[in-house]
Amino acid sequence: MQKERFEWIHSWCDETQNGDLPRVLLVGDSITYGYQEKVRERLKGVCYVDYVATSYAIDSKMYNELVKNFATDSAYALVHFNHGLHGKHISKRSYKSRLLKLLTKIPASVVLATTTFIYREGNKRVDGSWMKRVRERNEAMQEIATEKGLAIDDLYAVSVVIPKDKRYEDGTHYLAEGYEIFADAVAESIKNNLK
Repeated sequence: MQKERFEWIHSWCDETQNGDLPRVLLVGDSITYGYQEKVRERLKGVCYVDYVATSYAIDSKMYNELVKNFATDSAYALVHFNHGLHGKHISKRSYKSRLLKLLTKIPASVVLATTTFIYREGNKRVDGSWMKRVRERNEAMQEIATEKGLAIDDLYAVSVVIPKDKRYEDGTHYLAEGYEIFADAVAESIKNNLK
């Protein structure tokens, strides 16, 4: 396990005493944090949307305990999983085996989201070293989805068509308009998979 310079956790659970609608959990990183509020707005009256977003990598005890505890804290109908932009040191094989193990601790239905496209700072050149990991993780997601019969939300495909003027200058994150595009895709995926 390798820690990053800064480690963080953000979370929110909405209307936790209410059980009149299905409850959905978004698990992710800063990309999830960027779209979670907009997803909640789009799904108002359809389901309650909670989220936990963190920088901790999937090979850390903190990450695994955090996700397991969130996923079992409420009666979730669906967990939307999008966490591929941390733990660059983790190989495809290790990422896949750790994710498979973690999924056994999640009692709800799961939608796996592919990891988003990364530029270098300035959004002019592709970040080759990170994109190698993105491709590996997306392959792992597709393999797990096939093996376990899970749905895929292809956020990678969404990310590659978001114009550069809707991206933040760091090459990884998005401006509000970019997160609106993600929120449309995630909300639609959740609606389709709650049926």
